[in-house]
Amino acid sequence: MYKIYARIRCLLPSGYSLKFLLIMKLTVFILVLCQLQLSANSFGQKLTLAGKNLSIGRIFVEIRKQTGYDVLMKNTTFHKPAVDVNFKNTPLPTVMDELLSGTGFTYTITDKTVTVEASSIKTTSLSPQQEHIEVRGRVVDEQGKPLADATVTIVETGISTSTDREGYFALKNVRQGHTLLISYVGFTPYRLPATGQLGNVKMRPVIDEIEEIKVINTGYQSISKERSTGSYAKPNMAILENRTGSMNILQRLDGLIPGLTVNNSPSAAQNPFLIRGLSTIGVQGSDGPGYVGTNRNPLFVVDGIPIDDVSSINPQDVADITVLKDATAASIWGARASNGVIVITTKKGTPGDRLRVNYSAFINFQGKPDLNYIPTLNSKQFIQAAIETFDPVNYPWEEVYPYLFGSAGIAPHQRIQYNLANGLISAEQAKYGLDSLSNIDNRQQIKDLFYRNASLMNHSVSLSGGSTNYSFYGSAAYTKATSNQPGEKNNNYKVNLRQDFKLGKSIRLNLITDLTNGINSSKRNAMVSPNFYPYQLFRDASGRNVSIPYMMDLSEEMRQEFQDLSLIDLDYNPLDEYDYGHSKNNNFLSRNVLGLNIKLIDGLAFEGTYGYTKGNGKMESYDDTKSYLVRNELVQFTVAPNGGSTPTYYLPKNGGRYSLTNQNQQSWTVRNQLSYNKNWLADTHQLTLLLGQEVQEQLYTTNRSTVRGYNERLQTFGAVDYNTLGEFGVDNPIMPNYWDSSLLSNDAFNQTERLSRFISYYANTAYTYNRKYAINGSFRIDRSNLFGLDKSAQNKPVWSIGGKWLLSEEDFMPKKDWLQDLALRATYGLTGNSPEPGTAASKDILSTIQSGFLPGRTGLTIATPSNTKLTWESTKNINIGLDFGLFNNRISGSLDLYRKRTSDMLGVMPTNTFSGYPNIIGNLGDMENKGIELGLNTVNIKKDAFTWNTIFNIAYNKNKITKLNLVTYDNSSTQRIWKNYVAGFPAFALFAYNFAGLDELGDPKIRLADGSETKAPNSALQEDVFYQGTFQPVWSGGMTNVFHYKNFSLSAAVIFNLGHVMRKDVNDVYTNRLHHSSALRNGLTTGNLHADFAQRWQNPGDEQYTNIPSYVSNSSLSYSRRDFQYYTLADINVVSASYIKLRDITLAYDLPVSLLNNIRTEGITLRAQVFNLMIWKANKDNIDPEYMDTSQGIRSMRANQGSVSFGVNVKF
Repeated sequence: MYKIYARIRCLLPSGYSLKFLLIMKLTVFILVLCQLQLSANSFGQKLTLAGKNLSIGRIFVEIRKQTGYDVLMKNTTFHKPAVDVNFKNTPLPTVMDELLSGTGFTYTITDKTVTVEASSIKTTSLSPQQEHIEVRGRVVDEQGKPLADATVTIVETGISTSTDREGYFALKNVRQGHTLLISYVGFTPYRLPATGQLGNVKMRPVIDEIEEIKVINTGYQSISKERSTGSYAKPNMAILENRTGSMNILQRLDGLIPGLTVNNSPSAAQNPFLIRGLSTIGVQGSDGPGYVGTNRNPLFVVDGIPIDDVSSINPQDVADITVLKDATAASIWGARASNGVIVITTKKGTPGDRLRVNYSAFINFQGKPDLNYIPTLNSKQFIQAAIETFDPVNYPWEEVYPYLFGSAGIAPHQRIQYNLANGLISAEQAKYGLDSLSNIDNRQQIKDLFYRNASLMNHSVSLSGGSTNYSFYGSAAYTKATSNQPGEKNNNYKVNLRQDFKLGKSIRLNLITDLTNGINSSKRNAMVSPNFYPYQLFRDASGRNVSIPYMMDLSEEMRQEFQDLSLIDLDYNPLDEYDYGHSKNNNFLSRNVLGLNIKLIDGLAFEGTYGYTKGNGKMESYDDTKSYLVRNELVQFTVAPNGGSTPTYYLPKNGGRYSLTNQNQQSWTVRNQLSYNKNWLADTHQLTLLLGQEVQEQLYTTNRSTVRGYNERLQTFGAVDYNTLGEFGVDNPIMPNYWDSSLLSNDAFNQTERLSRFISYYANTAYTYNRKYAINGSFRIDRSNLFGLDKSAQNKPVWSIGGKWLLSEEDFMPKKDWLQDLALRATYGLTGNSPEPGTAASKDILSTIQSGFLPGRTGLTIATPSNTKLTWESTKNINIGLDFGLFNNRISGSLDLYRKRTSDMLGVMPTNTFSGYPNIIGNLGDMENKGIELGLNTVNIKKDAFTWNTIFNIAYNKNKITKLNLVTYDNSSTQRIWKNYVAGFPAFALFAYNFAGLDELGDPKIRLADGSETKAPNSALQEDVFYQGTFQPVWSGGMTNVFHYKNFSLSAAVIFNLGHVMRKDVNDVYTNRLHHSSALRNGLTTGNLHADFAQRWQNPGDEQYTNIPSYVSNSSLSYSRRDFQYYTLADINVVSASYIKLRDITLAYDLPVSLLNNIRTEGITLRAQVFNLMIWKANKDNIDPEYMDTSQGIRSMRANQGSVSFGVNVKF
């Protein structure tokens, strides 16, 4: 037995390399040991079989199953009556000797094939008179699921046919006893004698149904796995279809693709899908902070056409998904592929097939969010903290109750405290009032009034069929999503139709039409969360809704004063507000693809792909005149009466506010290419050439308008001088919104347009010699209006080259039963990433402005200056891969090592101060990603009717920004802490202070880079904060175990993200008056405090056992002597974000055939599924990283934990 040692220099740090190698060794050892034990009988040449009246065909099948040897009839047929056998660990030659004894046949054993032929000695034929019959049957896998397009061949004549969509086939005029050979990709060829009714013929998979499809789809062409040199991955589609927690097909990929990180945390909204780490940092554009001016997501391609959003695709319509990861796999897509490419192919019909109907449905019960997940004080703790921190000296009543811009209202507990301080009530009355509040718990009322059980329901029906020259696949789907917010309605309708035409012998035509209509509506959300004051009720004991004006920053005194002056009611009742406003969105999208294939000569074809997408969205928002939003705005633009006159209203007093947004998008793609495919000398030479041209355009327009005084029934609105109120405003209004005046937002009308154009030329070639050596290369040039006008920016090509060596086909490799497949891959190339429309362009982008200093009050300004040198980001990729299949492919998988170096990263660059604008979009830096990926498929147990399969993948990615051409003149520590991108560190790096404990006053101290300690504000510089880790997972992957027993199947999927860090949530307020607008660091105006506040420093000596700073009510004193961010942003509040989660468990049952025949269906599958049942997390603070803004340290309420789904699939 040969041993092959491979030594690969990993692109990892030594510590990680050792850890990864230990994991790899242990994993491979366990799997190999398992396979050796389980496969011992299969690889032996002995047979154990006992039975009566067994047919020869059945015995031959058992020989194949137990020994792995095929039995082949050579130029003859063989008949023998059923026999009784009793073989027990009998050698194969002995078995064949006994079976062929006295039949006139002999056999030979060569290369795992037993060949049976008539002996040269003349014997008396034992065969009956041969008859011509019609053979019918159905080809299925071991779970009874049909195998479409399986090939059924009569060995003696070479006549063949294919199974239909449900696995049925028929062959006429077959001589009884002839041998049928049934073959299907990924399954072991099956031979059996021809009889009239074969029934269900079960095929044995090489790796079971988890075997990957052998065809790789790049979006431009389809090539076989054996000829592909690039790095790609394909999910198991059966697992994907069963995941019913989301209707987004990409969310279902979680844990199934090596190197694909599906990040569900709130802070990952802009980059939820990353392939092999982050290749671009993005830029801040006109949409404000966080806007991604370059696309961090992979390129999404559906049926050969790039699209921006795949949520419009019905998962039930998806036939195949291919994830392209390296340059050779993705470079054909040019300057948009550096983040990887996800290629989706939808289903199509089968020519000559009868009408097939498939119905599937599921309902997912998600329940209410976990209101106890966010750690806050209960009512008793909160009232105690309020008593301890109340300071009427620094914050006297005269300063807190008046209305000022940015002020807060007076909560009930504060009113009691001020009434006591002002002598309006006694101490006993105050104690009674505060004790009453401390005994109230509003969580149940919040849960009942402001949240509801969420659910997701879907119904899908599809029809398919075809004739000789025509086939079709059509589907319709309805999805109803019920969110946790009462009053929200989400309905989605999808219709899809694909038609394939065969026009003569040389022309193929396909037409895809996909329509999606989403209608969503919602009522006004009161923004009440579990973080609210824990004692505040929203409905009193008699069932009446409670008015809470302090939520709108108004004390009762000021509310009454403003109300008297304006004659406008200023009560605020959060429950009543539900019915005083609503929003409605109606979005329609039409996706159309025309495909043309014309065979010109042998091997040469013209291929055309033409896509057109048209979408429009209408978003309406209406707030009634009763709504607080309208009433409050009206008071802001009302001047008090003078001398008894009526108030002066500058906005309509009657009618509501209506906003309308119309969005339109249209995009088209024209692709023309010539493809050449030719094989010579029995496939010794295989050549594929591709040469093409592509033109694309995307246009997005948005029109926004707002009117006031709107009558929803009559659709009329009032006259408003928007220019004057927006530019000059109203002086001395009752309730100013800008110092002592009020300004109206400029929202009367707004229009934006984004246009991008690409023209591309590309070529691709692939050559394979002797089915062992493959090379390919690609070349592409993209030109776009998003690049600079300089030639160096426009004429910048992308390219790749790759090679593959099928070592298992070499003569020098050991011909052992345990090695079936071994291939080495290597690729190198360049991919790119383009800026988003609107953030950069070849010419200046202008926008309108209004000013009283301009003629006509209107002018133009440069919103985005052009950059003639601006070019797309380029990423150089190198990838080395190993594909393997062991023990009859019971263990198979791929191992990849890669390095990606991105240059010319796009970002916001400062400009010369005399240029007239502060910054420009430019190419500012470089980045590097390197890592390793492993994907494994195993068949752990395969015995009788029971199988156990495992899909496992793990990926490591290390990211580093190697250069960043940004100049900063601020050397403060906060500049480093709040920057996600710092040269020499990974993207999304987290920096923190080195905490040195509390001093005798309870003030936090930090340790500086020179070793000294300080608590003085503004004393820390950038070098005094220290790198803690990255927000992005370093290790990611998943494992899915699938069990089958007869008609039952059970699967369990585990996903994991490891090696990253996050800031934990802490209390963020240690000074000033505590009020509902600033008490909890969570982005909401809620009023409550973090539970840690109860453990704060309160007395000298407390610094010995707590790290939580003291509360200093005097803000001037607090800010002058200390900086409490030395605690909140310290390293002690950075924790591991690693977690492992049991993502889903699925139980399915296929109804037996006997029952299906009675109800005239082809198959019925019942399914139950539970999601997010268990989690292991590395932190000890009960933080689920999927519900944490890891960079800001803000928790979100956990939802969809332990949700349950029930589904059914019916085939007719």
